[in-house]
Amino acid sequence: MSGLFIVFEGIDGSGKSTQARLLAEWFRERGYNVLLTKEPTDTSLGKFIREVVVRGSLIDGSKLSYEAEALLFAADRAEHVRKVIKPALDEGKVVICDRYFYSSLAYQWARGLDLEWLMKINEFAIRPNLAILLDLPTRESLKRIRARANISEFDKLLDLQKKVRQNYLKLAEMFPEMKIINAMNSIEDVHRDIVALVEHELL
Repeated sequence: MSGLFIVFEGIDGSGKSTQARLLAEWFRERGYNVLLTKEPTDTSLGKFIREVVVRGSLIDGSKLSYEAEALLFAADRAEHVRKVIKPALDEGKVVICDRYFYSSLAYQWARGLDLEWLMKINEFAIRPNLAILLDLPTRESLKRIRARANISEFDKLLDLQKKVRQNYLKLAEMFPEMKIINAMNSIEDVHRDIVALVEHELL
């Protein structure tokens, strides 16, 4: 039996990690074997990427070219797909991932890289059964992010976030598996909307 693969996407502060965790709990309560994972991963490569994103200066390209960054994310994802996601799906598990290749497309496209090239270097990535886009206005995103401690440069730039949000909405038109959920509602209401979507689309 093949498993179910569900991905959460959205700009920073949209509630992806919270909603991924709540959906994993919902599936477990119903007897499913669930793997909750994320990108960048917890591997040494994923940790390196996080370190560079948080401490580096990637927005202006002073530390690393955008192309090199895109290839690093793709390399981390290749390991993730081959060693984590595919084996879990082959075992019939429900795999829930906080960010996936759509993040690379949305963010790196926003910074001027060619969308076709980004799709090409990520074409190995297994397409999920469902990609849930938690859509949030940019100013609300930044308001939520300010409450956090370690704010990365990604989070600081309003213009970038606006572009990323627009790109996500464009990607939702390009990828039929991507469905939009309004992330402005309460955590409980967003979770209910996600469960309704999952039941309608997958179960």
